[in-house]
Amino acid sequence: MTVVHATDPTTQVLSLLYEQREDVVCIITETSTNGAVQRAIRSAGTVMMLGHGNEYGLFSTPGRDGRYNRFLITDRHVQFLREKTCIGIWCHADKFARRYGLHGLFSGMIISELQEAADYGIEATKEEIDAVMGKWTRRLKDCIERHGLEATPWLMKELDDEKSPLSRFNYNRLVFLE
Repeated sequence: MTVVHATDPTTQVLSLLYEQREDVVCIITETSTNGAVQRAIRSAGTVMMLGHGNEYGLFSTPGRDGRYNRFLITDRHVQFLREKTCIGIWCHADKFARRYGLHGLFSGMIISELQEAADYGIEATKEEIDAVMGKWTRRLKDCIERHGLEATPWLMKELDDEKSPLSRFNYNRLVFLE
């Protein structure tokens, strides 16, 4: 498995999804070149892409001004991703996957920071967001490893034992695409 994960403090918790997995061959970070990203994707059967993003792709880390100026995954990588099993956990990864006909497990909008909660009218503290993301990520890892990608979206909905507006929002944002 190739992992593409820009190390951002608000998505660092997602590293739980690949830490201690024996099948991880390559980890691509924000310092990797576009060529390195393409080579890593080509050599993998499964590609896990994690972090912040939008319907146009997976962001690298933000610049000093807080803006995302670079993508790690964009439409340039689709030709290499179409034949792979993909796991895309970033905001609106599902829209990216649907647009380009990708196969695997993808998230819609996920709240991992205060501004995102405010944007979607979810009242939460940073501590609440961090706690929900930690539990959500551990459960996601367990679902993927024990039950497979296809079963994960509906299982995650069932695992939301908190039932807060924040947890309901995040637990209901996964899709499996054939």
